[in-house]
Amino acid sequence: MQNKPSLIDETFALAVQNHKKNNFKISEDLYKKILKKNPNHFESIFLLGSLFVQIKNFDEAKKFLNNAIKLKPNHADAHNNLGVVYGELEEYKKAKHSYQEAIKINPVHADAYNNLGNIFKVLEEFNEAGNCYEKAIKINPGHIDAYNNLATIFKENGKYLKALRCYEKVISIDKNNTRSINNLCTILRKPELNSNPEIDKNHLKKLLLLIFKRNDIGHRDMFLTAKLLLKFEENEITKLINSNSSLLQNKFIQNLLGDELFLLMLQKCLNVNLLLEKFLTKLRSEIIITLFNKKNHLLKNNFDFIVSLAEQCFLNEYVYIHSKKENENINRLINKIENDKEINELEVAILGCYMHLHSSKSIKNKLLNYKSKNILFDDLIAMQIREPLREKELTVSIKTLTKVTDEVSKKVKDQYEKYPYPRWRYAYKNMPQNFLFHLNSRIKPNKITIKNKKKFSKPDVLVAGCGTGNHICLVENYLNANIVGVDLSIASLAYAKRKAEELNFKNIEFFQADILQLENFNRKFDIIECVGVLHHMDDPLKGMKILLNLLQPDGFLKVGLYSEIARSDIVKAREFIKKNDFKNTLEDIRSCRQMIMDENKDLILKKIPNRFDFYSTSSVRDLIFHVKEHRFKLSQILKILKNLNLEFLGFNEPHNNKKFNINYKNNVSLSEWDLLEKNYPDSFGGMYNFWVRKKNN
Repeated sequence: MQNKPSLIDETFALAVQNHKKNNFKISEDLYKKILKKNPNHFESIFLLGSLFVQIKNFDEAKKFLNNAIKLKPNHADAHNNLGVVYGELEEYKKAKHSYQEAIKINPVHADAYNNLGNIFKVLEEFNEAGNCYEKAIKINPGHIDAYNNLATIFKENGKYLKALRCYEKVISIDKNNTRSINNLCTILRKPELNSNPEIDKNHLKKLLLLIFKRNDIGHRDMFLTAKLLLKFEENEITKLINSNSSLLQNKFIQNLLGDELFLLMLQKCLNVNLLLEKFLTKLRSEIIITLFNKKNHLLKNNFDFIVSLAEQCFLNEYVYIHSKKENENINRLINKIENDKEINELEVAILGCYMHLHSSKSIKNKLLNYKSKNILFDDLIAMQIREPLREKELTVSIKTLTKVTDEVSKKVKDQYEKYPYPRWRYAYKNMPQNFLFHLNSRIKPNKITIKNKKKFSKPDVLVAGCGTGNHICLVENYLNANIVGVDLSIASLAYAKRKAEELNFKNIEFFQADILQLENFNRKFDIIECVGVLHHMDDPLKGMKILLNLLQPDGFLKVGLYSEIARSDIVKAREFIKKNDFKNTLEDIRSCRQMIMDENKDLILKKIPNRFDFYSTSSVRDLIFHVKEHRFKLSQILKILKNLNLEFLGFNEPHNNKKFNINYKNNVSLSEWDLLEKNYPDSFGGMYNFWVRKKNN
């Protein structure tokens, strides 16, 4: 006859069951109930300590794990978990000792080796770290974290082939491993991979195809690398563009139009290459002419390319210039599609290369509930019909916090209502991290410490000027964040809300508001991010002061401002626009771009097409047609921070600045950056992007 389980055994089984389901409060109470009856119940002490590690209550975790070790000094997992606690508390020597004790007890403890490697990495003992990761993998060939960590060591030392192999191994084990996918992309975005003799180009292209087929990454980052892997011979393409010969009937072009990677690039990210734009513009012209010349066999064979081109043109908001003859054919095509009873998918796709399909009420109604056998065509209809309609529906759900009364704010609002910026399709999947860890990784080699770390375990975040929501995706990486996004433009907010809906973000509130009118907003924030916004106000300093008033005393502010030195080409372009009396209209933007593209003499003006923002209508408006723009020098910013009693914490990701890596390895002040920019004027081509906090009085 079997003995009945004791009450403690039953309670323990229930505690473990809830622990596995992450019902932490229930399991914590059950473990403590057991310990009241039996204070030396080892399994409850150990698992309760481990539970506190999971919920990041490290003081309690340390207490219980130390008690567990007193009861069983040779329990390897207790030492390992205690090492995790010390690591989180930045007591690295103690963490190192705990992991070494775990390994001494159990020489095949793969997790302890991996965790010890992490400590060596923090201590910048990279060879030791790599050795630990390799030992973890030898013990457990499926140890995903060890592969990821080892890949990081290889990547930081420029050993890209070895890093790629590690990430590939992880993906072969877990195809949706977010960390490996995202880190793989950080390598694939490096165009210099194409010239690396160790890396096989065909294999590299397979990796890019793997990535471009996913919808949980930012494809734009890989555009330049991917383009270099296409059979896009620039000399050959230039000859064809300047000739009268058919592109559609050229065998070389046919191979390109059938290239899966090329089609995915057009569908998922903006083309930012001048020659490729000229090629696509000429090819589009030939396509619509061919349609009315009744040579449909040439077009049907390239249907997937035409749909891909229609998606690309929607993404760039029809910024490509076209001729009067094309305009005549566009009008003929609109009339035909509107009057035909049946839907001709080829004709619709060609029209989608020239105009938003939702801009015609008749065509919109025909296509709204249309189902195609072609998945790609359905994607085009979703992009050009259903998604804009969803944005229109969402506008009524966005609350207004303030009126827009400032004259400059009104003009800025109008600009972004017409063309929300930036238009984007996909973003990287989140890997949530504690904000303070995230901040220190961004301002490295600078580092900040604060006493009240728990305060930032669930931060309240304001994204001031959130635009279309791309910035929100970055802030979503802050663990347990509660996010408020405000913007002048309802159209931009509706776009942002649609994307948040698609990405299943649950922790965001969107409001229409002018930052300049937020003095009476009755909320305070631990983190405020305002990138690319203040310099478009009539009075940027006033805007900054209002944001600081909304910031908690120990909070952090991230600011993005234009550099006077780095934007000499933008100043030149704005003068060029004024001289030629270009207006802020689609037609004038197209004409202005064409003149800049044709420029041969002015070396400064010729730099404009090197900027990513040259390649869509909304981004060109933002880049060189903006209704208001201020630019700053670092010496001015230094004075502003001093006057506002702010501490400069560091630039966001300075390690991505090549000049920085050459000149600095230690903590860097703003005055040192000022000197660097004077020596290297293009260092801040995008903008100054930096973190500050209020100084303690």
